[in-house]
Amino acid sequence: MKLILVVDGGTTNLRVTAIDASTHEVLANAKAAGGVKHTAVDGNNLRLKQLLRECIESVLTQTGCTEEEVLRCIAFGMITSNMGLLEIPHLIAPVSLQDLHDGMQTSVFPEIASFPIEFIPGVRNLSGVVNAENCGQMDMMRGEEVEAIGLYQLAKPSCASVFVLPGSHNKLIRMSTDGKIMACMTSISGELLDVISHYTILSDAVQHSFCSAENYDAKMTIDGAKACAVTGLGRAAFSGRILNTLGKLPAASVQSWLLGAVLAEDAKAAEAFTVGEQDSTIYVAGKPPLQQAFCDVLETLTDMTTISVKPEESAQMGLVGALMIAGC
Repeated sequence: MKLILVVDGGTTNLRVTAIDASTHEVLANAKAAGGVKHTAVDGNNLRLKQLLRECIESVLTQTGCTEEEVLRCIAFGMITSNMGLLEIPHLIAPVSLQDLHDGMQTSVFPEIASFPIEFIPGVRNLSGVVNAENCGQMDMMRGEEVEAIGLYQLAKPSCASVFVLPGSHNKLIRMSTDGKIMACMTSISGELLDVISHYTILSDAVQHSFCSAENYDAKMTIDGAKACAVTGLGRAAFSGRILNTLGKLPAASVQSWLLGAVLAEDAKAAEAFTVGEQDSTIYVAGKPPLQQAFCDVLETLTDMTTISVKPEESAQMGLVGALMIAGC
């Protein structure tokens, strides 16, 4: 049996998926809690190489295969940054599937595996010098471009669209009717939510935890978003403490309130990102409750109509995109 390995190398996590080269059936997965952030901390990428080697060994063991049976190994994400394994310059939008394929680079790392690894480049909005005057139009991504190509194939939008990929860094990606990546926009809402929930006076009000799918309260999320739209994030966030301390609302309710307040800022960014694209369809990927919260806030604070990406499509889009770009 021949295998294709797909490596998703992010900032904090590393994933390797082994699939049957003939049927594209997923045969094995391995994940490590480590990514390029360790390169930044350690000053070298030795730990990243070790983790990747261990993940590859794991999927080979699970499948009963050897390195000689690996037909191709395709990698994407922050692993192509200056803190990854092989730095590849961003491609300049608009970028097509073929452009990404043509921009792939291959290298061999004997300390990881005997077979070559093929790397998919990231995408940036503009070329040239970035300064205070144009930084609002500039953005970049490594990894989400692959997910966007996969989601386009899975969702098959019939018109220009915007893909929302929630996470630690929420990403908005504008796609043309024919599937080209036109631009992206990033916010750090996930990180902001993490900091507010764990390292501020709000920590007690939310019990040092995020909103869960089971405890998600759409009304509280929408109310938190509305408060932020009026008074700003700082005041809306502190209002969560007021609701807990004086209003006696439980932590779960405050978690939903805070989630809405943070996402309200992304709704404002989404409006700016889609100026002149009023007919675009908004596809929101991700896991609950973040996906539902994003839809609720966007539809409350903007004129956008959202479509929730099916869970199985959210789970598959990176893998589908990588295989399509690589021409597998």
